[in-house]
Amino acid sequence: THLSQHDPWPIAMFDCLTPKRSTTGVSKVAGTGVEEGTLDQAARPPPTDTRESSPAKPAAQSTSSGTSSSRAMSASRRQEPQREKGFEVFPSSLQVYSLPVVTFSDDVDEQLVWHEGFVKDGVVGVPAGGPDVRVENPVVMSPAYKGFAIEPYEERYLHFRGVGIVFARPSGGRFMQPSIDTVLVCRGLVDALADAKEVRRVIDVGSGSGLIGKFAAAHAPGSGELEATLVDIDRKAKKYCESVGFNAHGMQGLGGRPISWKFQAEDAVALLEKDASFDVIVSNPPYIPTKSEARSVSLERTDGGFWEGISLVVFLLSLVFERRTPPGGLLVMMVTSLTLKSPAVVQALEEAVSKGCSVRILLEREIAWKAWYAGPSAVGHLLASDEEYRSRRRIAGCDFFVGATPPGNSRLGGSRDSLWGYHWHYAYVLEVKAPR
Repeated sequence: THLSQHDPWPIAMFDCLTPKRSTTGVSKVAGTGVEEGTLDQAARPPPTDTRESSPAKPAAQSTSSGTSSSRAMSASRRQEPQREKGFEVFPSSLQVYSLPVVTFSDDVDEQLVWHEGFVKDGVVGVPAGGPDVRVENPVVMSPAYKGFAIEPYEERYLHFRGVGIVFARPSGGRFMQPSIDTVLVCRGLVDALADAKEVRRVIDVGSGSGLIGKFAAAHAPGSGELEATLVDIDRKAKKYCESVGFNAHGMQGLGGRPISWKFQAEDAVALLEKDASFDVIVSNPPYIPTKSEARSVSLERTDGGFWEGISLVVFLLSLVFERRTPPGGLLVMMVTSLTLKSPAVVQALEEAVSKGCSVRILLEREIAWKAWYAGPSAVGHLLASDEEYRSRRRIAGCDFFVGATPPGNSRLGGSRDSLWGYHWHYAYVLEVKAPR
C-alpha cells in the first residue's frame, strides 16, 4: 500500500500499512525520541491538543517535510549492485548480505534510503538505479510514512559527509541509536570547526553510536596526533565503538593526521570533573526537562533514559563559563525548544554570555517529537504558550522558539501538519565558546 504524506490519516496508520524491516522491538534515537517504535505502540492515538484554539502560525522559514513516495525494489536492480563513491571502506572481514543504506545531503536537506544495500569485503554498495526512499527536509531518521523504519538492533549503513558507520546496537544496550539530530549536530560541527585552528583533544559526551565523535575526529583541524575520547555510561556503547562496524582502527583525521582513540564506559560528568581540558566538547545530551525542571531552576536526577533531564546540559555550559575548558575552547551541543522551557538552562546560557562566552546558533530545524514514546505521560508543561508559539524569545543574544507544538499545529505548517503522530519542536545546534 502506498500512502503519501498528504493523506489525512494518523501516523499510526502509516506505521501499520507501510513496509517495515521489523515488527518487534522499540526504536530509540539519539536524544529526540522521534523515531518509530513497535506496531503496538504506533497504534496508540496521538495526544490531545490542550489548546482550545490554534493561534495564527508564525512566518515559515523553510519548506515542508519530504515529498517522494517509496518505491518497491525490482529483482533486476538487486542483480546489478554498484558501489557508491564516497562511502566509507571497512576492513575486508566485514560482510553484510543485506542492509539499508541511509545517506544525507551535505546540508541535511535531503535523505536517501536504499532498502537493500550490502557490504562485501568491507565495501558498501547499493543496487543500480536510484534510492527507494527520498525525503526532502527530513524531520526524523525513520520516516515510516515514506516506507522506511528500522529498529535499534538491525544493521544499517549510515553516511554523512564522508563519514559512515555500519550500526546495530549490541544486545542489552540501552544507548541511543542515531537519529535526525545526530546528523544535525554533525552538520553544525562543520561550521564550528571551520573557524577552529588547532584542535588537539575532542570529546563526545554521551556518545552512544559514536557517529558525532567520529565525525568531529574526521574534521578537526590541526597538526600532529588528535586525541578523540568517546564516553558513554552504557558499556554496550563502548563495545560497539570498538567494533569493526565503527571502523576506528586505522582511521586518519584531516590532512592524514593520526587519531588516538579512547573509548570510555563511565559517568561523563565524573570524567570531566577530573579533566575538562578538551579543545572541543560535543554532545547530543538528554534535553527534555522534567515537570519540576520546567517550572523552576531545580535540577533532577532521573531514570527517564536517553531523553529526560537537563542536568547534563547545564553542567556542560558551566564547564565553559567557569573557564574549566581551555581558552577559546568550544562546546557544540544540541538543545531544542523543549530544553528552553527550563529556567535553569536559560539562566546558564545567560550566565555564559555575562561571563564573556560567545553563544551562536550553528543550525536550527523544526523536527518531529514522538511525545508518547519519548516523553512524560502528560506534556502540558512542555508545550509552547500562545506567545511562545507565535514569537521567538531573546536568550543569550540569540532568538529561539520555546516549547513544543501539538500534532497538526507545527510552526512551519504545510504538509507536515497531516502527520498526526508527531509533536513538533525546534532543534538548535549551539556553539558556546570560552573566552580567551
